Amino acid sequence: MDLRKLQLLFLFVGCATVRLACAQTTQDSLLSVLKTNPNETITFQIYQRLGEENLKINSEVAKRYFLRALSLPFHSQYAEAFVLCYQSLGSLYETSGVYDSSFLMYRQSLLLSLKFNLKKETGLAYQGMGIVFLRKSMLDSSYYYLNKMLSEAIERKDEDQQSSAYNNLGNVYSEEGKYPDALEKYLKAIPFYEKRKDEVNLSKVLANVGNIENIIGQYDKAIEYTRQAIVISEKIGNMANSAYCHQLLGRIYRKQHQFPQALAEYRSALALHTSLNNRAFMSATHNSMGNIYYEQNKFTDALREYAQSNQIARQIRHLSYLAYSYSSLGNVWYQLKNSNKATRYLDSSITAGRQSKNRYLVMDAYELKSQIYSDQHKFEDALQFHKQFSLLKDSLTTEENHRLTQEIEAKYQNEKKQDEILLLQKNKLLQDISLRQSRTSELTLVLLFVAIIIIGLLVFNRQKMINRANRQMEIEKIRNQIARDLHDDMGSTLSSINIFSQLGAQKESDPALGNYFLRIGEHASKMMENMADMVWSVNPDNDSFQKTVAKMKEFCSEILEPKNITYRFEIEESLYALSLPSDKRKNLFLIFKEAINNAAKYSQCHFILIVLQQNENRLILSVHDDGKGVDLTQPTSGNGLRNMKERTVAMNGHIDISSLVNKGVTIQVMINIA
Repeated sequence: MDLRKLQLLFLFVGCATVRLACAQTTQDSLLSVLKTNPNETITFQIYQRLGEENLKINSEVAKRYFLRALSLPFHSQYAEAFVLCYQSLGSLYETSGVYDSSFLMYRQSLLLSLKFNLKKETGLAYQGMGIVFLRKSMLDSSYYYLNKMLSEAIERKDEDQQSSAYNNLGNVYSEEGKYPDALEKYLKAIPFYEKRKDEVNLSKVLANVGNIENIIGQYDKAIEYTRQAIVISEKIGNMANSAYCHQLLGRIYRKQHQFPQALAEYRSALALHTSLNNRAFMSATHNSMGNIYYEQNKFTDALREYAQSNQIARQIRHLSYLAYSYSSLGNVWYQLKNSNKATRYLDSSITAGRQSKNRYLVMDAYELKSQIYSDQHKFEDALQFHKQFSLLKDSLTTEENHRLTQEIEAKYQNEKKQDEILLLQKNKLLQDISLRQSRTSELTLVLLFVAIIIIGLLVFNRQKMINRANRQMEIEKIRNQIARDLHDDMGSTLSSINIFSQLGAQKESDPALGNYFLRIGEHASKMMENMADMVWSVNPDNDSFQKTVAKMKEFCSEILEPKNITYRFEIEESLYALSLPSDKRKNLFLIFKEAINNAAKYSQCHFILIVLQQNENRLILSVHDDGKGVDLTQPTSGNGLRNMKERTVAMNGHIDISSLVNKGVTIQVMINIA
């Protein structure tokens, strides 16, 4: 590391130390004021200030202070401060990956900003929601909110928000693979940053432009923009961005097979990552350097770099980089003709790849293990791993198959229209035949017979399709009617019973009779809740699995957020197109509801992970909490577990409930969806 980089490092550490000491002094002063002056307005302002003081020091502490501020009664005179608290919480949740909560915070910020006509804050709320949808790979929604931000920023001539909108839209286009569009947006942001002398964001967007130019093969331009970003990053002491740029240059030179220059850039990046103690990027950089040596057949040097990457990844327990390093080590040992070591590392790569959900690494490991066993003439083992490779490769084409299904559906609709056109053509043919009196009777009869058969088949198929559509419409009509009757008639009756029972309990002087009224009210409330679930399951508008997931998220929000229990959904996108029969959809939701209720009431947990995934023709729902766990060997007095098992059996599925003391409970339900 040269003298200038050492000076920047010492300056960075010194400033961070001074900031930490000053921040602690400020927080102590604010807390002392809070103890001596419990005024509501002052309390809100202090909680907000404490949240801001901890934003870059301790995100969890900052989150608690902002939540305390928002728990106080709302007053319009500090509506803007309330909006800023919501936006800060949205940013904290987004950074920690809790995207649903982040979206809720930004949405609340947007509602208040629109209500009190806070133009700038409205734009920031649109930006936050757009970034959340970008993180969730919901790109259409991200486009919508970021374009709303951009249009309003242009209308207000807010150059700060215009540049941010252009930069974020560039990120969306880049994520979607629309690189020319991404480049256009990034380039539009540059003049705004230059005009405001915003060197922090200018260096980042220059690096983004360099990355896009690299992707589209404009290597000279990529190097030019990236070096501009490095100069600015070093000037302002942004070592993290400088390290990213050196890594980007390493990738560019590697693609051009300029290996000495690539290694030099990776070493510069590694030195900066080491200074910042960013061990995750240190591991990634060692792996990249190993790849360069590997491409040059310098396997000993590659082995050294891969081993360094693996050691760091194991220290920080970074499953993704650990999986890559194991895979790299397996490949290099294979090249060094050491099959035993290659196999061991490939086995470790498979384990880490499964844990990090990187199925491509697992697939590559299967393929190489098959090759190793084939080289050893162990053809039975080679065949086994080749089968596993093929199965996994097939499963990774699910998205492509989904697109193919859509194309087939479009083709079907087109053929349907062609059939209608063909029917009209055949009718015209009959008219032409009737006019051709000069042709022989035999030919006429033959042609007429053929035409009648064709028309009959077409009419039969068309009538069959119409009948099928009519039956489906009739079924949906009946389901709608049932849902409406249940909601309007029985729902209204149960609601009346609930109200009358509560009135009776209030007015009844006899305690015993009053208790009966209360029990009637409780049963009526429970029946109303069950009726709502039944109406939801019967209504054909809810047949899509996306609606089921939305109801699950809504239920989690209602039950868990008041108890300060955080949760996360992990859902395979291919499931959104799934359509379940109403009985399976109802039973699955009720099992999920029972699992969440049990966790919220009894587990004393802080976090719940909900996973929905598809394995071949099976839908798998997994609910895991980090609570105190239960002893499954002991009999229970409730009906919850028994009901879940019975509902699973009704769906011809399988349920697995496991628990460890102080490690929580895991409930996994598997049902067939074929």
